[in-house]
Amino acid sequence: MLSRLLYLEPAQLRRAWPFFVLYLVLFAALTLADGLSLTLFVQHAGTELLPRYYAFSAVAVLIAVASYMLFADRWGSSTVFHAILLGPVLLLGGVWAAVQWGGADERSFGWLFIGRELAFALVLLHFGTYLQDYFTRAALNRVMPVIYAGGRVGGIAGGALLEHLSGATSPVNLLLVAAGLLTLGIVAVAILHRLVPLAEEPEPVITTEAQAEQAASELEATQSFKAFLRFAWANPLLFWITVTTVVYFACRTFLNFRYSVFFESAFPTDLEMARFLGRYTQLALVTSMLLQLLFINRWIAWVGLKGAHMTYAVLLLAGAFLGSFEITLASAVFARLVEGELRYCLRNPVSQLIVNQFPKALRLRARAWSLGILIPLSTFVASCLLAWLSEAGSTRVIAILTAVLGLAYLLTSLGLVRSLGREAGKETPTTKSRTDQPHTVPSPHALAAGRTPARAASR
Repeated sequence: MLSRLLYLEPAQLRRAWPFFVLYLVLFAALTLADGLSLTLFVQHAGTELLPRYYAFSAVAVLIAVASYMLFADRWGSSTVFHAILLGPVLLLGGVWAAVQWGGADERSFGWLFIGRELAFALVLLHFGTYLQDYFTRAALNRVMPVIYAGGRVGGIAGGALLEHLSGATSPVNLLLVAAGLLTLGIVAVAILHRLVPLAEEPEPVITTEAQAEQAASELEATQSFKAFLRFAWANPLLFWITVTTVVYFACRTFLNFRYSVFFESAFPTDLEMARFLGRYTQLALVTSMLLQLLFINRWIAWVGLKGAHMTYAVLLLAGAFLGSFEITLASAVFARLVEGELRYCLRNPVSQLIVNQFPKALRLRARAWSLGILIPLSTFVASCLLAWLSEAGSTRVIAILTAVLGLAYLLTSLGLVRSLGREAGKETPTTKSRTDQPHTVPSPHALAAGRTPARAASR
């Protein structure tokens, strides 16, 4: 019954639930660390230093992701996950110890702020790659929205821990709670590595010279960053992923600013605003969790990745269009819902499934390219433009640009969906057997791994 409710096959549910729990634990830790890092930084270092540490964090994320792209595929995904989680565990424990022994200063809380940003970026980046070891591309179309719903549950749990435990002990002591949750995540990754068998991803079938040439270019793109940049320019799918990512995060930055300005004017005191946002966050997280568990995978199966991606593009345009007029409480809440919770439960899973259209060796770099390079750069440029326009008092220009960026995202999304395969993400009632396939040649990826189709099938 639960499998049918979640639109999973029984075997998929049995295999998916441990990863749901893992993502829940990690997001509870990251949500708790997020609130603690901001609180301790503001209280002990001051808000005037925030812009400086925003810049430091952006540079740190770029360096970390560049290193990830160079070295992650040389080690197993579980080993990489251990390294990603061990760093913030040591940092959280180190800051706690520095506070207890009187050695903490502004830089300690600055490192905590940067470390939380790094942990969040790298966990989001690597978790999608990690899942590909345990699920085939076809299985991910169903299980990924369900597994990622664990993040919504973990976010609710982390917020509850921050709210209720802060009154029982000092916020500094909660650093150990966050470190303990991340340590639990390390243990869970080790257990899953031992107990859950890896999934066998079938090699792509190549029937034409054009497909062979495409596979060769994909393989070349994994050899160096320069080759990857050439591939990003020449390959239609990766090109449009690049364009839509840049446009989307610029639009998100402007939309976030528009509704934040409205909230500041709509609620005269910090207490009123905090109460409203607290109530909204709980309702929005529960709603997005139910959507992700019960609706998103069914919607993807019905309309495919093309339809699911365009669904979010239309919703974003609606939010951006409403944000270009005089904002009301209803339009501000809708904009925040689209930019926040719907991004996590709809856009992010669909985007990861689109990246999964690439061969496995290329997916890691494509995800790192989007999450670690395009998003920080787009957000940085949009923030600078927004700051300049805000200081100049160009409120109307900001409103118009918000709508223009929403429309630009819809139009560039049309280019993205045209570059996808005809039935990308849709479920088909039947599939051809191997004996029905035309004559095939080994893919360059298989040859690089020392496999031919016959050897791959024998595995």
